[in-house]
Amino acid sequence: MGLAEFLQWNLTLFLLIFARWAGMIMLAPVFGARGVPAMTKIGLAISISILLYPLIQAGAPQIPDATVPYVVLILKEVIVGLVIGYVIAAITSVLEGAGQLIDMQMAFNMSGAIDPVFGLRSAMMGNFQVILGIMLLLATNAHHYLIAAMVKSYTYIPINPGALPQSLDYYIYLIREIFTLSVQIALPVVGALVLADIGVGLLMRTVPQMNIFTVVFPVKIILGFIVIYLGVVFFGEVVSMLFERGMNWLYELYKGWQQS
Repeated sequence: MGLAEFLQWNLTLFLLIFARWAGMIMLAPVFGARGVPAMTKIGLAISISILLYPLIQAGAPQIPDATVPYVVLILKEVIVGLVIGYVIAAITSVLEGAGQLIDMQMAFNMSGAIDPVFGLRSAMMGNFQVILGIMLLLATNAHHYLIAAMVKSYTYIPINPGALPQSLDYYIYLIREIFTLSVQIALPVVGALVLADIGVGLLMRTVPQMNIFTVVFPVKIILGFIVIYLGVVFFGEVVSMLFERGMNWLYELYKGWQQS
């Protein structure tokens, strides 16, 4: 192999590594936040690709020489990164879903806030829970484990994978898990507010002259904030549980992809 061919092979390999990391960083929480400048994201993907390059190069992956198969391979690596980023983002999706359920019961669903993580309109309590959850992940260096889990993807899904991601059943299972966990996290607040609705209904039966709208909204908002305040002490355990579930989802994806 001449010098030109050697440099070309190394450059094409580096671009493949970069493509996977760029796809993951686009969707993963913390890394893919809208507030993070695009150059910072690109720089992070390049830096990690440089660090991983000797490890991937030692495996001597097969890289096609033709242009069209190589472009297809780059698209494959981007898809791998996007799928992994999507699974990692499910951690924050659970908190966002729980916040939307709480907002619906607290009558906050007509208002909204801009999510600083993804730059989209989101539920107020969902926005609060996502920000608090990400702060806890950063404080405990959990983002290092996310990077390590991404590095582990090369063990199960090497460069130029021979199969597409898992079947549709896995993603249906993932969506079901997100919805179930969202309901479980929101259940204490939602349950308390349902009891408040029942109490206000009984009060209206007792005093029918009372204007329900002047009573129900303040009561539900105050009670909702009290329950949320009491539950903050358990929020760290909730985030820890979600992170462990997220890692399990990721490794299930890896193993299923490897076997397909």
